[in-house]
Amino acid sequence: MNRLHNRVGCGVWAVVLAGALLAAANISAQGIPSGTPHSVTLAWTAPSPVGGSGTVGGYNIYRAAGVASAAASTLTFSKINTALNSGLTFTDAGVAAGATYSYCVTTVDSLGGESACSAAATANVPTNPNAPSAPLITVK
Repeated sequence: MNRLHNRVGCGVWAVVLAGALLAAANISAQGIPSGTPHSVTLAWTAPSPVGGSGTVGGYNIYRAAGVASAAASTLTFSKINTALNSGLTFTDAGVAAGATYSYCVTTVDSLGGESACSAAATANVPTNPNAPSAPLITVK
């Protein structure tokens, strides 16, 4: 699990990528798996309300293709939620197999002010989450 902490306003909060990824198989009419959709689930803790410009109204979630690093300015983050997210989790179902994404979250206060982006967390989407583990070979 990847945990990153960032100071936003006067509160400290974390962006957590839950597990690695969640996956569920789609079954076609013939009972054959038609593909495995991938998703990345994010979770964070709310910032402390002390010293803020208002109460927390919600959160915006941003995604960039690639790995976040100290030179994160090379990544272009785009907002992926269509409405202000009121909870402390978000599932991104718009990811591709084998891709790497970085995420950050902002706080939007009740007055509409948006914080700076949190520190980024990175997720590597597997190409096939349902693949079996490597076989154990015993030679005698």
